[in-house]
Amino acid sequence: MLRFRQITLNLLYFCNVLLIFLLIFEDKVQLPVAFQVSGRLHPMILHFPLTLLFVGIFLEWLVSKKRFQHPAAQDLTSCIFYLFALGAAFTALFGFFLYQEGSYLAEEAFLHKWTGTAVSVLSVFVVLLREKSSPIYYATLAISAICLTLTGHLGAEITHGKGFLTEPIRRNWPERIEIENVDSAIVFRDVIQPILNEKCINCHNSNKAKNDLILADYESIITGGDNDDAVVAGKAENSLLYQYVKLPMDDSLHMPPKDKLQLDPEEIELIGWWINAGAKPDTKYVHYSKPDSIHPIMVSKFLPKTGLELVDIAFADPEMVKKLNNPFRTVQQISASKPHIAVFLGSKKDFSSDDLNDLKQIRKQIISIDMGNSIVREKDLELLRQFPHLQKLHLQNIDIGDEGVKQLRSLKYLETLNLSGTKISATSLEEISTWENLKKFYLYNTSIAEENVDALKSSHPKLQVYNTQFDLTDTIYNAQLTTPICKIDSAFFRRHATVDIKLSRGKVKYYYTLDGTEPSSNAKLYNGPIQVNQSAELKVIATMAGWIDSKAITFPLLKLGVKPDRVTLETKPDPKFSGKMDSSLVDGKAGNLNRASKEYLGFVKDDAQVIFQMDTAKKLSQLTLSFLEDVDKGVCPPERVEVWGGTTKNRLIKLGEVTTVAPTENRAAAKGIIQIKFPEQSAGFVKLIAKRFRALPAWHPRPKDAKVSIFLDEVAFE
Repeated sequence: MLRFRQITLNLLYFCNVLLIFLLIFEDKVQLPVAFQVSGRLHPMILHFPLTLLFVGIFLEWLVSKKRFQHPAAQDLTSCIFYLFALGAAFTALFGFFLYQEGSYLAEEAFLHKWTGTAVSVLSVFVVLLREKSSPIYYATLAISAICLTLTGHLGAEITHGKGFLTEPIRRNWPERIEIENVDSAIVFRDVIQPILNEKCINCHNSNKAKNDLILADYESIITGGDNDDAVVAGKAENSLLYQYVKLPMDDSLHMPPKDKLQLDPEEIELIGWWINAGAKPDTKYVHYSKPDSIHPIMVSKFLPKTGLELVDIAFADPEMVKKLNNPFRTVQQISASKPHIAVFLGSKKDFSSDDLNDLKQIRKQIISIDMGNSIVREKDLELLRQFPHLQKLHLQNIDIGDEGVKQLRSLKYLETLNLSGTKISATSLEEISTWENLKKFYLYNTSIAEENVDALKSSHPKLQVYNTQFDLTDTIYNAQLTTPICKIDSAFFRRHATVDIKLSRGKVKYYYTLDGTEPSSNAKLYNGPIQVNQSAELKVIATMAGWIDSKAITFPLLKLGVKPDRVTLETKPDPKFSGKMDSSLVDGKAGNLNRASKEYLGFVKDDAQVIFQMDTAKKLSQLTLSFLEDVDKGVCPPERVEVWGGTTKNRLIKLGEVTTVAPTENRAAAKGIIQIKFPEQSAGFVKLIAKRFRALPAWHPRPKDAKVSIFLDEVAFE
């Protein structure tokens, strides 16, 4: 036992001195890969010191009460405290390694880092003072327990967000502000901020501020993020907050991202109106001018609860929702503050009753079902009776008639019904005219006579009926095909990448190129999964007779052939966009479309110059550079890329270069690659020089003296 204590104590001294040394010089620390791996063990081992400390405290209490006085108990308690101290030291060290990897923002991890260090140092004092039976031993033990609890709480907030511990209490007992009527509502507090809290706050809070933008309070919203024009008072069209939510869903800048909960059109209109009205923080609605388009929306938000709003519905189990969601059936909770769930079963040619029966466990939460364009039979509609709270039902272009409509009469909360392209007749209008809560009714392209529809509109003036007829056989009618959906097993690959295109219904054909040129019907025709063995820029379009070709979609594919043994950054990236420093360019991990991704090296003021070294000279004939382009933010492709190589570092020759053209218009953020091919050359050293454009294009709205930056992702050699 004595030898165990001495070895452990020496190890504790070493770990804590090393920890303090690293913290003092943390700005100069560059971690080897092995230490980065050990840093990722931090979440796994942090539970050991927490458990051991409180087990030790419990045993200490038993010993102090003379209930457990055997000498072995003393040794066991001592051993547990030594293991606690050792666990605290390793946890703090591994936590530092994880922090250095750049996975967390400095401000959010600051307190956690230092309280963790304090626990490690205090644990040494705990074992020393216990050995000496010091009178301050118990006080030190209590302080260690408090500090460890605080450290764990701060760590949970980093991982799960601020207020994680008290979130259930706040959710069940929210602050209630009584609003007498719409005029007494403070617009920002009671309307705008709740919209942002529900739809935007998950990605724009103090712990996870994408693009440094926080939308949790008025001051942060006005301050903005990377750009200070998130909200420009009086000018909604110049405010990025308003611009991005209005963009089409397929635009990479659209916010929220397409896989997140989206803003309703009315919510977007309210945000634009509030900004144009001055974006004021404390003004009541009564003091605003009331446009005709805004006033009904505002009034509706403060009307007494009716219909489904009066029904007490519990939230569904998130794991159950996740389990029911699959590639052929989308199940999504559509609000963070309400339990409502929407289901999409559209365009399903193998539709069966199981698709609806499987949803019984969340039947009370489902308020919207879309089965449009699916192979649904009239008897399948009987199953909709088991969803008592349906408000929206889309049955467009399915083979049902009047008998199917009768199956829906039990849906007393139904507000929106789409029967466009079905076989219903005027008989269904008589049925529907008795449904009191129906507000919107779509019957485009049905055989119902115009006079019957007019009679329904006349007898139910509050019911919005949409019944325009389209002649889809007319050659004048043209529509653009949607962008192809491609599944790629790995954009960065060692041997090959497999590309699989999701096929659409109908006679849609897909054409692709691998050299970055725009595809057309003269390009290669997709007949099945594509196997790509070399770095390439894949572009795909969809075509069909009588339709406009889809927009081309681009996928940079990078073959990671020869991996350098060492990387040296001769010019340093901007500290704000330093990624994982030298390992960023050869780690085989692709960055996303956010320039703040840790996979990028951002060069804002300098050109990029990087040396790649191979311990044994390799034969090379191509270098491929992956980069990010985000023209709106001044991130452009490199103007020129040069490759130099040779067997010795000081005698390099130019192997090849590529020059690019400056962007001629603003376009969505995208990934790109530049390939530099050269005669096969044996090289132990390769130097990459990526030069920035010296100025933004003349058309760019940013100030002319704004810097042009380049963001590099990965470098591959073949």
